[in-house]
Amino acid sequence: MIITKTPLRVSFFGGGSDIPQFYNNNRGLVISTTIDRPIYIAVNGTRTPHTKVVYSEIEIVDWSSQLKHDRVREVLQYYGIKNHIEIASFSDIPTKGTGLGSSSTFTVGLLKAILEMSGTKYNNYELAELACHIEIEKCNQPIGKQDQYAAAFGGFNAITFEGDETAVIPINITTDMASRLNDNLICFNTGITRQASSILEHQVKGLESSINVDNTSYMVNMAEQAFRFLLKGQLDDFGSLLGDSWDIKKKLSDNISNSTIDEMYSKAMKAGALGGKILGAGGGGYLLMYVPPKSHTRVIKALSNYDIFDFNFTNQGSVVEMNK
Repeated sequence: MIITKTPLRVSFFGGGSDIPQFYNNNRGLVISTTIDRPIYIAVNGTRTPHTKVVYSEIEIVDWSSQLKHDRVREVLQYYGIKNHIEIASFSDIPTKGTGLGSSSTFTVGLLKAILEMSGTKYNNYELAELACHIEIEKCNQPIGKQDQYAAAFGGFNAITFEGDETAVIPINITTDMASRLNDNLICFNTGITRQASSILEHQVKGLESSINVDNTSYMVNMAEQAFRFLLKGQLDDFGSLLGDSWDIKKKLSDNISNSTIDEMYSKAMKAGALGGKILGAGGGGYLLMYVPPKSHTRVIKALSNYDIFDFNFTNQGSVVEMNK
C-alpha cells in the first residue's frame, strides 16, 4: 500500500492569470502558499479483479473506464490500469467548493501514488505538469495551473506562467515574518459551496474582452507588488493590497461574489480588517481576511455566525507517507 500526503493551498494574488487563455499571450503570476491541511490518498493493489474508489462516494466497478470520478478514471486510463486496484482519499475538509485547490491537490496526490507504485522517476515540475494534463486535457476542466504546482512543490511561492514555461520561485521570508503573516490572517467559511469550473468558465469567456485582459494584467502587477511587500516585510501593505486585488477580480465575472460574501467582507472591514478576498475562483468557499492583532476580537465578533477555518503555512509539498 502507498499513502501520499498532499497539501491544500491558499492563493493570495494573481488568480486567473494561470489560465491558458491569458498566459498564452501575457505573463501570469500567482502568489500562494501551501497549508497544513492535507489530502491523503491510499492506493493498494488487490487480487480481486475490480476497481474500488472511496471518496465522498464508494464506487466498485469491473473496469476503471466505468468510474464516475473523472480524475481517478483518467489517471488510471493514462497508465493503462484497468482493475486490481483500490483507492481511498481522506481529508478533514470538504473535497469540493472550498477554494483551497482540493481537486488538483487530489490529482497530484493520486498521481504521486501511482508513479511511486510503478517505480517511475519524476521531479516536481513533471508531477505538476502531468496533473495539469489530466485535469485540463483529459477531464476537460476549464481551470488554471497554479493549484497543481502549489501542491507538488509546497511552500510560499511566486509561480509564473508564460506560454509553455512555468516557473516556481520560492519567496524567502523569515520564519518570524511568516508567523506574523499567518497570525494576521483569519479565514471564515461562507457556508456556500460551488464548482470552481463553473465560475472559471465565465472568467475564461470574459478573457475574450480586452477589459478583462487588462484587469487580469492589473492583478498580475499587484502580485508583483505583493512580492516586493513580502520581501520588505510590509505585511499591512500586503494585507491592504489583498482588498485592492479583490475589487478588481470581482469585475471579471458577475458570479465571483454575491450578497452574502459582500456583506461578510463589509462587516470585517468595518471591524478593522485591512483587506481580504474569497479563496479560489470565487462564488463561495472561504473568505480570507487580513486583520491586525488589535482588531482580531472585533472582526471575529462581527462574523460570529460563520465558522473559522484555522491553518498554518507549511513548506512541504506532496510526499509519500507510506510505501509497503
